[in-house]
Amino acid sequence: MRAYILENPIQRYEWGSVDGLSETLGIPNPDKAPLAELWMGAHPKAPSIALVEGGRRPLDALIAEDPARFLGASTAERFGGALPFLFKVLSAGAPLSIQAHPSKRKAERGYERENFAGIPLDAPERNYRDANHKPEMTVALSRFEGLCGFRPIEEIIENIGIIAPEQRARYVGRLERSPGRVELSVLFYSMLSTDPEERRTMLARTRAATARLLAEGRIPQARAESFRWIGKLLDLYPDDMGALAPLVLNHLVLEPGQAAYIETGELHAYLSGTALELMANSDNVIRGGLTKKHVDVPELVSVLSFDMGKPEPLTPRRLSAFEELYPSFAPDFQLSRLYVHNDSVELAPEGPEILLCIEGGLELSEDTGSLKLGRGTSVFVGADAGRYRLAGNGIAYRASVPRAVERSNARR
Repeated sequence: MRAYILENPIQRYEWGSVDGLSETLGIPNPDKAPLAELWMGAHPKAPSIALVEGGRRPLDALIAEDPARFLGASTAERFGGALPFLFKVLSAGAPLSIQAHPSKRKAERGYERENFAGIPLDAPERNYRDANHKPEMTVALSRFEGLCGFRPIEEIIENIGIIAPEQRARYVGRLERSPGRVELSVLFYSMLSTDPEERRTMLARTRAATARLLAEGRIPQARAESFRWIGKLLDLYPDDMGALAPLVLNHLVLEPGQAAYIETGELHAYLSGTALELMANSDNVIRGGLTKKHVDVPELVSVLSFDMGKPEPLTPRRLSAFEELYPSFAPDFQLSRLYVHNDSVELAPEGPEILLCIEGGLELSEDTGSLKLGRGTSVFVGADAGRYRLAGNGIAYRASVPRAVERSNARR
């Protein structure tokens, strides 16, 4: 076979959901412990295990044996012989940290700097665990909520004015006079860097004001849920200025099948729900709050783009009778959804792929054999597989590498 069933590691971060991965993929969880992320890929921190003839091999080691075979010559050359993407299923039972991911140039410099400083790769204070960028695509498998990107400046000013009208000039006066990235960065840095005594006072006042204004119906209806999240975040992190993030970040809700693209340098925080994530092969996360992990506000501010605007949920476009493709903005990955209904369809990859069956049952066959894919089964298809067929009745997501000549333009 030139396709391999994968056994995938599960990250048991404390924010993980108890039942999300079980309900979505059928993964047992008898201990009722948080299951946060299922990783499908070849990241050295936690590579998948490929079931090869006669044994089990870490996927990164398998690919390293013959990158041109498993990735295709073009992909191997473009990405240094490594699988360029990491495919995940994420399930949030509690909010994740406020975070952003670095650009390629920033990641390379940060990784080199921390290596030179002698910071171990697994050290808690490490920001850069590899030299890669990390744009990512998120596709909801259940109702999925998050904070994503800075709101338009007029909304930020209005939100802070609603909560603290008597302090409006102090907090956002400069932003009103000079609306733009520079003053937005000053506001955001100042917010997260507030000294402890003022922070306690500000958070207590915000909690009381938010509850009162919601009860009185004085919050614009379109933003009421954003303001409710302030109280929820303060319940979890009562001394964390990150709980005020809904005032400055967009509240994004994705229904199943809808997607969001998170560019490098875009501030975000996932709040609840289960989703697919497809990203560049990186584990670089710079955090600013809502976490017990390492927080580095100056470094976070240095990687942010401070772009503003309202993100719209993305939907896939139909490629054929059985495949829909989500908009692709990165050279490292693309994601499509496959529907096979009592039929047999043919696919012709030109590079490496990972398929994840999320519903029903499918059979993958190529000229050297076949594999059964039930709900929750994933498979790595090497570039050398050539054409293969999927038959049965099911739905699968297909992670692959876009052709260099067909890469979608970055968002304007």
